[in-house]
Amino acid sequence: MKIVFWNINGKDLLTELDLLAQEINPDILFIAESQLSISRLLSALNNKKSNYYFNMDPVCEKILMFSKFHDKFVKPITSNIRYTVRAIEVPTYPSFNLMSLHFQSKVNWDFADQAAHSATLKSIIGDFEAKTGSSRTMIIGDFNMNPFDFGMVQTTGLHSVMSKEVALKKSRIVDGTEYPFFYNPMWSFYGDYGKGEVNGTLYNTMSKPINYFWNIFDQIIIRPDLIPYIDEDRLEIINEFGDKLKLLNRANIIDNSISDHLPITITIKHL
Repeated sequence: MKIVFWNINGKDLLTELDLLAQEINPDILFIAESQLSISRLLSALNNKKSNYYFNMDPVCEKILMFSKFHDKFVKPITSNIRYTVRAIEVPTYPSFNLMSLHFQSKVNWDFADQAAHSATLKSIIGDFEAKTGSSRTMIIGDFNMNPFDFGMVQTTGLHSVMSKEVALKKSRIVDGTEYPFFYNPMWSFYGDYGKGEVNGTLYNTMSKPINYFWNIFDQIIIRPDLIPYIDEDRLEIINEFGDKLKLLNRANIIDNSISDHLPITITIKHL
């Protein structure tokens, strides 16, 4: 089961989404920052084959979900304007909780604001895991944070770690309180010798004393109980749709005429 997330930056990317459906062929697609009508999006995604349904969430405004599955297989659990959570119960695949989100931007919130609010996000995750009785959880989306930002790593936030070995310990105790882990495989894309062909999902050249240039704001984090079902060889930051569309320009950075974010994808293995 291939899952894709793409922040399209409010652009009219119907042709690009048509190519994404053809070349990447996701089973579940989350689109953020879309200003396109649902009918036009469905027409683009189903231009060659009628594969996709719109899995409506009447509350979530920031994320649109399209998939090859009827709603009964991807039942809504909870949502607000910035996130949607689904119980994935597709035959031949493990059942799991799938959350897609668009977290508050650094344009409006600084590091401290994001870190403070990550505690609220942690509480939301705990609530829906209790509701479903499952700790098989994946979160995919635009976190507007890098994997090393406090909100991503602190115990009272998402508590996501770069090491699978550490994550598989499931939790740790700090000052007498137990905090469960998430595994964050997106760390592996950093640096010239990292995974894949690009170092991040967003490139920024602001004239500031501290600038990382490549940022990984679009991320996938996974609870330890779901790790055995992840095909990490197919975890990707997508920079092209086959030979038909390149998402990087001649300088090998993101082509902002398409979007300022690159899509990300991960695959869940069959049972």
